[in-house]
Amino acid sequence: MFEFNDSDSDSSVAIKSSEPASHGSRSVVYASHESDTANCQSRPRRSPRVSPAHPVYFPIKHCCERLFAACLLILVSPLILVLIALVRLTSKGPGIYRQERVGLNRCTFDVFKLRTMYQDAEADGQAKWSQKGDPRITSLGRFLRRTHLDELPQLWNVVTGDMSLTGPRPERPCICEKLAGHIRGYYARTNVKPGITGVAQINLEPDRTINDVRRKQCLDLHYIENANAWLDLRMVFATVLRMFGIRGAVVTRWMGLCRKDVLEAAGLSESERHGSRTIESLPSLKPSDATQEFEAMVAVQVPEFETKSGATRSLRIDRKSTPK
Repeated sequence: MFEFNDSDSDSSVAIKSSEPASHGSRSVVYASHESDTANCQSRPRRSPRVSPAHPVYFPIKHCCERLFAACLLILVSPLILVLIALVRLTSKGPGIYRQERVGLNRCTFDVFKLRTMYQDAEADGQAKWSQKGDPRITSLGRFLRRTHLDELPQLWNVVTGDMSLTGPRPERPCICEKLAGHIRGYYARTNVKPGITGVAQINLEPDRTINDVRRKQCLDLHYIENANAWLDLRMVFATVLRMFGIRGAVVTRWMGLCRKDVLEAAGLSESERHGSRTIESLPSLKPSDATQEFEAMVAVQVPEFETKSGATRSLRIDRKSTPK
């Protein structure tokens, strides 16, 4: 039933799988951090750390979400079964596929999704950015991606505790390793559980360039620092609206989720094209090469936030840490 054979519509990278804005007053500090979690991948001794505005919020959020996801999964299970049957009838291969993704504290887990691409879409095993009108996507798959119905099986990931309803989208380990060599502080997004939807996904289009990843990284860190129940409820509702075809600026305006000001403050607006390269052009860097690369490329730029008192506080990066 399960097979590693599809790509993720959020990361927009396909690879053969064997795997408004309420600005907070806190500052993000990238500090030394080591996790002793079992069954995790090897990691650098120093990894970026982001301080959430309300440290107790995330544990409470995850408990509530697991109960909610369990109830919702029971309700939508008939729909999931129908969609699995349709996927199998319209193209060769399993109805559900799974891929290895990087989750909390860089631990890996298998994410489940409805298959939206033809089987063995990447027989050569080379990573490719997904493009508009990608011929590898089936006709039914386009509908599933547009309505986000392909994400429904991930409710099981929320029930098992690997994912959250809202948070940074999980990426594959091989892609993470490449991006981490070019984007400073990339793994800071793994300090909370990954989500089915998030601020970055609601505000931005699927990734196609490194700058796209930087923009999403900026919004992911912004979410971690400003997460609260009201923000999460608005993101869930905005995702429901997107399933009914209401998306883009309309949704972000209605739900008060537009974060263009955050990106502009970070110098990561849509018009900024410096270093806009695709995943195929990225070499796997050694630490020494990465240091030189950082001097030539723009690292994740983090915005300055204004506190209620009007004072400006910057997000800081520990520049002594060795890039991987």
